[in-house]
Amino acid sequence: MPMRHGAAVNLHRLRCFLAVVDTGTVTAAARRLLIAQPALSRQVHALEKDVGLRLFARHHNTLRLTPAGVEFARMARHLLVQSESLRSAADALAAGAVRRLTVAATPASLSAFVAPFVATLGPADPLLLTRPESHFALYDALRAGADAIVSPAPGEEGFARQPLGAAPLQAHVAARHPWARDGRTAVGLAELLAEPLVLPSSSAVSRRVLDEAVARCGLTYGPVEECDDGGTAQAVAASGKGVAVVTDGPRYGVHPVPVRGDVGEPASALGVPLHVAWEPHHYAAEVIAALAERLATFLHMSAPWSHTAVHRP
Repeated sequence: MPMRHGAAVNLHRLRCFLAVVDTGTVTAAARRLLIAQPALSRQVHALEKDVGLRLFARHHNTLRLTPAGVEFARMARHLLVQSESLRSAADALAAGAVRRLTVAATPASLSAFVAPFVATLGPADPLLLTRPESHFALYDALRAGADAIVSPAPGEEGFARQPLGAAPLQAHVAARHPWARDGRTAVGLAELLAEPLVLPSSSAVSRRVLDEAVARCGLTYGPVEECDDGGTAQAVAASGKGVAVVTDGPRYGVHPVPVRGDVGEPASALGVPLHVAWEPHHYAAEVIAALAERLATFLHMSAPWSHTAVHRP
């Protein structure tokens, strides 16, 4: 059945459709939307008529998306995000200012420097809210409605970007560890790998940076425990049960020691490169760009390592 010529897609019907997709049944979707079940069914049927597609197939007591429905649901979510973005833009333009922005970042970035940066903003700045995401999902979050992202992953084409520098890989040790007692300011890979380590899993960008450096130097790991929560890894280090290699700022009294990227080169501290990215045609692109520059300055002022640590490809 072809889509009616000139038929407009009703956003309310899209929301009804996606509620059914997310909950699995018309009954649950109606409960979520606080509308009667027959009314919701009529909206979904009307949407199918509007677009000329069969979106659902019934399976026992639940509804399953047809192949066309799966693709349509993806496009519908994108359209609703764009609709909300348009509404926010209109509100901001009517008010003469950008009132609120959402930034997605990894939990480590949020706790290490994004949240401290938010604390420095003044009354004239927009309200900056954050959303934790894995580094794999950051650009998807940007496409799904986040106003900007802080990413340790390689940038993608089609987005505006502001480099922030590099977050250093630091070996965190207990206060009684010899490196802490000696006030060490750097540690080489060979010496690091002789210690029992607490590392993020291979899904983390920081682990990839460390793995590449270890392979480049022809070294191998000794005992390794994996922990993807930087705070827990540092707590383990504080208890004396290992050396935590993370990019988080020190907690629990641990002593941070930057990790050298190559044997015998004290200045080449390993780090994870960071950048801010946003849609170049975002209604608040100029404001986001200015905030990104301020975030880069904040990092350089509060953490000088951010422009000296390097990631050697």
